[in-house]
Amino acid sequence: MVSFRQTYARVLRVLLLLVCLNGTAEAQIADSLAGSRLGEVRIKATKKLKTLRNAAPEQTLDAKTLEQIGAQSLSDAVRHMAGVTLHDYGGAGGLKTVSVRGLGAQFTGVSYDGVALSDIQTGQIDLQRYTLNDVQQVDLLIGDGNDIFIAARDAQMPALLKIRTLTDNHSDSLWHLSAQTVLGSWGYTNPMLKVSKRWRKLDFSALGDYIYAENDYPFIIYNIQQRLHKHRVNSMMNQSHAEFNINYRPHDLHTIALKLYYYDNDRQLPGIVRYYSAESKQTLREQTAFAQMQYKGQQNDNLKVKVAGKWNWNESKYRDRLYSEGIMDGNYWQREGYLSGAALWRPLDDFSVSFAGDFVRNGLHSRNMMLSDVCPVRKSFLNTAALRWERDFLSLSMRILHSTHLNSVKKGEQEQDYRHWSPSAGASLRWGKSWAMRIMWKDIFRMPSFNELYFFHRGASSLKPERTRQWNAGISWNGRISSTLRGTFSADGYINKVKDKIVCIPYNLFLSRNVNAAKVTVHGVDLALSLDYALTSNHALELQGHYSYISALDRSAPTATAYKKQIAYIPENSYSSVATWRNPWLNVSLTAYGVGKRWATNEHTAGTSVAGYTDIGATLFRDFKLKGNHKLTASFNVSNLLDKQHEVISGYPMPGIGWRAKVRWEW
Repeated sequence: MVSFRQTYARVLRVLLLLVCLNGTAEAQIADSLAGSRLGEVRIKATKKLKTLRNAAPEQTLDAKTLEQIGAQSLSDAVRHMAGVTLHDYGGAGGLKTVSVRGLGAQFTGVSYDGVALSDIQTGQIDLQRYTLNDVQQVDLLIGDGNDIFIAARDAQMPALLKIRTLTDNHSDSLWHLSAQTVLGSWGYTNPMLKVSKRWRKLDFSALGDYIYAENDYPFIIYNIQQRLHKHRVNSMMNQSHAEFNINYRPHDLHTIALKLYYYDNDRQLPGIVRYYSAESKQTLREQTAFAQMQYKGQQNDNLKVKVAGKWNWNESKYRDRLYSEGIMDGNYWQREGYLSGAALWRPLDDFSVSFAGDFVRNGLHSRNMMLSDVCPVRKSFLNTAALRWERDFLSLSMRILHSTHLNSVKKGEQEQDYRHWSPSAGASLRWGKSWAMRIMWKDIFRMPSFNELYFFHRGASSLKPERTRQWNAGISWNGRISSTLRGTFSADGYINKVKDKIVCIPYNLFLSRNVNAAKVTVHGVDLALSLDYALTSNHALELQGHYSYISALDRSAPTATAYKKQIAYIPENSYSSVATWRNPWLNVSLTAYGVGKRWATNEHTAGTSVAGYTDIGATLFRDFKLKGNHKLTASFNVSNLLDKQHEVISGYPMPGIGWRAKVRWEW
């Protein structure tokens, strides 16, 4: 009778033979059982550029990259994306918006965990509202990509910044806790706490963080040969933020997600710095609360559906104590209701059809001594249909979007209603395993914001909507150069033609004037390069960089003073680079970001040029794995290493050399 030990040995030998595929049939099994210890093997994977298979340029910053660049805020992160122009008024609490390829911040849509954010009052999203404490990934899509299964509201944007927060992937049913503290220059303090738990098919998480900063950084005022050393004043910020998330999976193919969000920022607004100017006494308190719910499901192999709903409330309280009797003060309340539905049908393996319909209702109430309460309301109906055909080497997509905007006001002159058809098309061609080409065209239509139409004497109800046509052609490569070196490269050329472009000229952090520049033509090139070099099994060098050239010229009228001149605050040249050395002891990363000269006015009048600058930073970071599945992450970042004073917006000096230290504990 065969013993248990003999049977066990035979089974083990068979398993070893199946695993050792490189062995020969004549190999001795006894040799396979010889006692030897294999060295540790670490497998590193580099995320491929999404643009390799996309008809439109798409860039990604994941959690690993955000750690490498030492990003202190979302605005710090996105400036490392090609084609992005950052508008920053300085300090932790200063207004921060992004413009993509010279189209303006109002043309940059932002989604948060799959649902669009909005600000009907200004038409642009202030990125400093959203911290990086729980962000897993940030994507920037320019134009229409290959994904046709999207909401109609996302399809109407020429550029979409997608923020995705961390998803808890714990398989157990225990409580999990994450605690983080960030300390920095000029009184910056940012504690964060997150708890999460899983109950069978339901995941729950709650997060809260708080930011306090004095922002009293030093700067110098130059006047001929005189230099005045001063500190930024009226720049304090108190910001709090809380989120509750529930994800329910009744079935593997069905998901329901609920998010409750609250944001409160009570801050002082620093004023324009001039040689003998009075200090600012402006304050702004913003409160935002929204609830959003999404359902995603797959009915069968050929049909997917998703439904989303959102209710958003926002209040802004602006005060300026330089003016008596509150003549400049104002309270503003926004309300938004949003419903969205989309379906993706795949009748053939290589052919898909998508339909989506959205309804948005926006309202704004205000109380101001200089402005009668016009109470504007806008109802928007968005409907889109898209087709996609894809084979191994070729992808084709087409979309048609119809927009209807109905406007009304309680008092005064209202904007007229508008209806518009917006077609788009794209294609990507791939050959080999590494190369791809893409081409994209998109027609887009943007309604003016309520500020642009009705706000004080700076708004104009006669403003026309912006009409833009985008063209993009690009090429990308992703492959291995040698056994230890891997790289990615992409190059895109584009043309944007804007009719009736609305140009915002800042007056201060809360006020601006808006004008229609009848015709603007934007030409540009975006280049991106990434290299990963494995020095040894434990050491690696990672290099990333991009360069952007933008020519955004006003072509309204040959007799105008701004004719064929660069649009205000759009630099012709910008670049960024990141070099990281990963090792077992302490990871080191060096970053550089720079822009060329810009102008504060469209007319380029004397004294309105804004000098270019380069910001160099360094980050030290490391993860520690502790007992009991505990994890400790620590990093130290120094920004503006050369301590060079510069301005992004004229009259608003940016901070000099500063530091941030972060510790995060997860268990």
